[in-house]
Amino acid sequence: MDTKVERVFHHVGLGDLSLIRAYVRETAISQSATATAIDELILAVNEAIENIIRHGYQDNPGDITIYVTNHNDSVQVKLLDNSLNFDPTTNSSPDMTLPLAERPIGGMGVHMMRVFCDEVTYRRTDHGENELTLLKRIDLGDEN
Repeated sequence: MDTKVERVFHHVGLGDLSLIRAYVRETAISQSATATAIDELILAVNEAIENIIRHGYQDNPGDITIYVTNHNDSVQVKLLDNSLNFDPTTNSSPDMTLPLAERPIGGMGVHMMRVFCDEVTYRRTDHGENELTLLKRIDLGDEN
C-alpha cells in the first residue's frame, strides 16, 4: 500500500537543510528500507534543495513543498517550488576523468542526484512551479 505525506516548508534557507533531511529520513524510514538506501536518498534530496535555494531562489528564502511517497519497492520524493525555472535533468554530467584540480567548481549536485537515485525527473507544472521528482528503489532486509 502506498503512503503519501506532504509538508510545506515556508521561507526555506540553507540553515533549514538539517530539518528537511530529518523530515525525509523520518518519513522514508517507515518503509523499512536499508540505512544505505535512505542515506543515498537523503543526500540526493539535500543536493536538490540546496540547488533550489542557491540557484532558484538566488540564496533568498523561499517556499518548498515536499511530498514523500512510500511505494512497495521504492520511496519517491517530489519537490515543488516557485523559484526560477530550472530543469536539472538537462545538465550534462561532469567529466570525472579530469584531475580534481582541473574540474570546474560546482556541478556535482545534479550528478549526485543521478548517482544516488534510480530516477530523476523534472517538469514545469500547469501552475508554473518547478517539480523535481527523485525516486529511490529500496532494498528491504539485511545490509551486507
